[in-house]
Amino acid sequence: MAAIRTRGLIRIYASAVGSVAALRGVDLDVAPGEIAAVVGASGSGKSTLVRVLAGSDAPSAGATEVLGLSLERATSRDLTAHRRDRVGVVEQHYWRSLSPYLSARAAIELPLRLRGWPADRRSARSSELLGRIGLPDRGGALPSQLSGGEQQRVAFAVAVAPRPQLLLADEPTAELDEHTAGEILALLRDLVRAEGMTALVVTHDRLVEDLADRIVYLQDGRAVATRAGGPSSVPIALTDEAGWTAPALPPPPPHLEPLAAAAGAAPAVVVAGLTRTYGTGPHAIDAVRDLDAAFTEGGLHVVTGPSGSGKSTLLRLIAGLDRPTSGRVTTLGTDLGGLDRAALARFRGAALGFCPQAPRLIPFLSVVENLEIALLLRSGPAAAGDPATNAAERSSSADRRQLANAALAQIGLTERADAAPETLSGGERARVAIARAIVGGPRLLLLDEPTAALDRASAASLVRLLGTLDRARVTIVVATHDRELIAAAADRLDLRDVRHRTRVPGAAATRA
Repeated sequence: MAAIRTRGLIRIYASAVGSVAALRGVDLDVAPGEIAAVVGASGSGKSTLVRVLAGSDAPSAGATEVLGLSLERATSRDLTAHRRDRVGVVEQHYWRSLSPYLSARAAIELPLRLRGWPADRRSARSSELLGRIGLPDRGGALPSQLSGGEQQRVAFAVAVAPRPQLLLADEPTAELDEHTAGEILALLRDLVRAEGMTALVVTHDRLVEDLADRIVYLQDGRAVATRAGGPSSVPIALTDEAGWTAPALPPPPPHLEPLAAAAGAAPAVVVAGLTRTYGTGPHAIDAVRDLDAAFTEGGLHVVTGPSGSGKSTLLRLIAGLDRPTSGRVTTLGTDLGGLDRAALARFRGAALGFCPQAPRLIPFLSVVENLEIALLLRSGPAAAGDPATNAAERSSSADRRQLANAALAQIGLTERADAAPETLSGGERARVAIARAIVGGPRLLLLDEPTAALDRASAASLVRLLGTLDRARVTIVVATHDRELIAAAADRLDLRDVRHRTRVPGAAATRA
């Protein structure tokens, strides 16, 4: 009996702008004990498939059987037991699944407590899993005291603690550097084998594809090809029971050309002796410590480093969204330390575009309206000494709609302009957030892991989009783990992990 078997699986979502078919007839088989990877472009239905298999979303049509349970025939009680006892889920944003108030050990024991496990069994199971994930001495640590890779390890332990038969993981390595991702995937393989589970992993990561026993390709809501795990295997087009043969997979995107800064350009960003410390006393954490760096005007500059090395913190300090504990940040010739909160907001509105790692769209506005409101918020009067206002800030309502549509065309989402955010895939939401950051024509564009939720073709398109920006005027700084994005950069600031759980006075500075 297959652990997962779907035939003609369809999932349709209703929205204010009409129905959207996320899955259009998926045929899928996963054998017991198998590690299967599901790959596909943004919007191909990967995350929807995970939700349906987990029993948290209902199929609209077709036959879906998971661990012998027919999901379309299951009662509410059946589905509750399915989610509670048989399936473990690891979400893409691992930090969302961990309470900031629970230690690693408490987080692992929580699902066991909710299932009525006695204290001695909970303690033994959490100790077993902490050892298995390589954190035997970190059980008392809160998420804020763990690196991104360590948090992901704990998220895996939480998911497998009740001993589920099926593990579903949605982009488990998207927000991790390559070395940490390799460690997490080795952990995933070991946990699946040791616990006797079946695993289905949704991914864009080639490392996951090499780990999996089998790879299934989704395209426009259908499974179109499959291949055995390993880099040398070849995808085989699928034929359904009615005789329909899937179209060929699109060719891989071409390698990207580096986006160089203009010769002799002046610095757009300078940080000197920059330190940002969170907390006080022995538990203080240095997210960034004693950092000196500069980025010249124009071109693409990347900030890299292991999870927890301070990349996101650095971008927030450059944007004036956070204040340094010590040191100086000079952005586009302006010392941010001399600006109050209102002046910083005006400065960002006039000169900066910022897209955080987990961007959110306003749910009750359409896609194009999300971009228009970003332009509207830029349109307030600039204070004396602020950078010159641009055309977007002086625009009328019609102009804002025109600029918003032009930005959507740049990211290839013109046809989704009137869509509600809830109908977008994770990758489409990420692309809209990037369009929102560039729509006002910023002089400095700051992007935090912009390709984490994108498939390879969309990621390549994004880099080509960045290359079309006016390099003589726009400086692009990106925090990323993406190997292809790094290869396309003019230069690279590589941060090592400078976070310290115990402050060490006089410790050596860490620089690129």
